[in-house]
Amino acid sequence: MMNKIKELNLKVWIIYVLLAFPMFYFAYKFGVLLQGYKDAESYLKLYENLSSPDVEAPFNMRLISASIIHFMDKIGLMYYTECSIDAYPQFDKSLFFNNIFLNFFCISLTSFSLFRIFVKLGFNPIMSFLSGVLYLLGFGTLFYLMMPGPDALSVLIFTWIVYFYIQKSFWLIPLFSLLILQREYFFLSFMVISIMDFLKHKNKYYIYVFIINIACFLTYFALRKTIFHTHHWSHQTSPEFLLKTLFNSDLQLVPLIKQSLMTMNIYLIYIFIIIYKKMKGMSINSHYLLITLLVLAEITVLSYAATFGTNNGRYFYLNIPFFLYFMMLEIRPFYDKLLAYNKEEEVL
Repeated sequence: MMNKIKELNLKVWIIYVLLAFPMFYFAYKFGVLLQGYKDAESYLKLYENLSSPDVEAPFNMRLISASIIHFMDKIGLMYYTECSIDAYPQFDKSLFFNNIFLNFFCISLTSFSLFRIFVKLGFNPIMSFLSGVLYLLGFGTLFYLMMPGPDALSVLIFTWIVYFYIQKSFWLIPLFSLLILQREYFFLSFMVISIMDFLKHKNKYYIYVFIINIACFLTYFALRKTIFHTHHWSHQTSPEFLLKTLFNSDLQLVPLIKQSLMTMNIYLIYIFIIIYKKMKGMSINSHYLLITLLVLAEITVLSYAATFGTNNGRYFYLNIPFFLYFMMLEIRPFYDKLLAYNKEEEVL
């Protein structure tokens, strides 16, 4: 039995790798660092020696994935072919390749992790497999996670945090610790998730997770203000600036909404399922729906206050493992009903 499970897992992971490969090759062959994705320039500088003075905070703190890419480059991992990045000689093509390759590996592994996690949680294997495919088709996966940056690994780490959180396990603590030097946004979104779960379920585990996220964020904040401090984005850690900008931002609402909607194809599927179930008089998990709306409101407010521009949808997308879990919960009654119908047909 165990050999059959291992064989199935290997086959599923290979399928995800094959499905993600065209995305990887396209990003490496034709991906360029356009004006709208300036963050990548900072990351490519960071990968060179992990301590470039030209890299501003918070980019200089994303050291987990940066260290892996730096090591991959040092051992000579590279595939040479003509690429669009050749038009930008100021950037190291090898570092660009290794970042894309790491992202490809993490994306395929995240899809496989979603499959394994949902099967462990008792969901149907076919639906669990399709959840991993859906992640591959997400706008944010295609346009952000595969491009240079730390987020593909960040979402992989977050995926297993979600699993341990659902299982009420404290194994999420070392994973949260990694995020201090990888992607701090998850602490903010998890503060909302955990406190809302505590208010509903009154389980002390959720308040412990809330406290853990506060501690991790304060650690990140202290490191950014001291060891990793740089001047350029220092206003993002100033409470006075954040309050002032929140009510005096020049960020336009319409472009913000348009950009956000483009990144939300997976989340909108979840919303459409909710609407359909309500129209059919079926019950929905309004608690989880409220959580997603509060997380969206949180990052939208931060976009105004911290001058993130129209990137709120991009940050919101990083919560995709949770959205897929919520979606699986909403879809489960349809599958159970179909399964019951098939059993009735077999009896007849």
